[in-house]
Amino acid sequence: MKKFKTLVALVILLAGTPAVFAQSGQTVWGSWSFDWEVKDGAGIAIRNVVFDRHYVIYKASMPVIRVQYVSSCGPYADRIDWGNLIGVPWCNGAKVCQRSFTASGRNWLELGVYARIGAYHLYQVWYFSEDGWVQARLYSKGLQCAYDHNHHPYWRMDFDVDGAADNQIFVFDNNRPNEGWGSGWHLITEELNQTKSPASGRVWFVRNDRTAKGIWVIPNPGDGVADSFCNKDAGMRLYHGAEDKPWAFGAWGHLGYDDGEVIAKRDIVFWYVAHMHHEASHGGDQWHGVGPWIFVPRREP
Repeated sequence: MKKFKTLVALVILLAGTPAVFAQSGQTVWGSWSFDWEVKDGAGIAIRNVVFDRHYVIYKASMPVIRVQYVSSCGPYADRIDWGNLIGVPWCNGAKVCQRSFTASGRNWLELGVYARIGAYHLYQVWYFSEDGWVQARLYSKGLQCAYDHNHHPYWRMDFDVDGAADNQIFVFDNNRPNEGWGSGWHLITEELNQTKSPASGRVWFVRNDRTAKGIWVIPNPGDGVADSFCNKDAGMRLYHGAEDKPWAFGAWGHLGYDDGEVIAKRDIVFWYVAHMHHEASHGGDQWHGVGPWIFVPRREP
């Protein structure tokens, strides 16, 4: 396991809607515990995530939102940091909103930040359910220029299922024959990029080869499609500490770090990219949202 860095700025046992103004902290809620931080222009990141007493995520963050206009406006590489946060209106003006709520009979924890970048209003949030679901979500409204445009948020998720070693990434497509892992499953052995495939029900599963436990990454149906400006939906990379840094590829640059390195039974990083379309005719007051689902199954007693 990587060096465990505990952020001891604040410990919150959630009940109701506390006001949080610290830039880092630690949260315990139900079967979840994790550290959080607003750092390096990567939005609000979660670290050292434990569910049901098992370690699952070393760090998950959102290093950039690339914004593409159909006109000569932009492009932009927007980054959420402490300096562009404002108080969350529905969370007592806290810069970091933490609150619990119930929806459709399920209890949830919300952890989010509200940023203003130019004309954009951005709410980046993590939703945790009591039974192992996580939704990474970005909501946006506002028009920097009066033209149609797309927001492309990039989530960087360093999964360490039962530790950093021995992790594997599998991809499922319902039209793939059995390759030895069960019908539809394929083991990804080297760094690569992929796009979503709704027709084949594509999902990903990150698994520890030693313990056989894992975590699902499931595309949201509303997450848009890749295009020439942003040509991928997922990227599988070998972990390097030097690559855990602020976005290095600018507004025009695609995700890099693809060197063809072996990632089977290694310490891996999973990138997920969504594509949020905003039509100028809808005006600047309509919220749009994108982001994947993550699911951590409970362990048997």
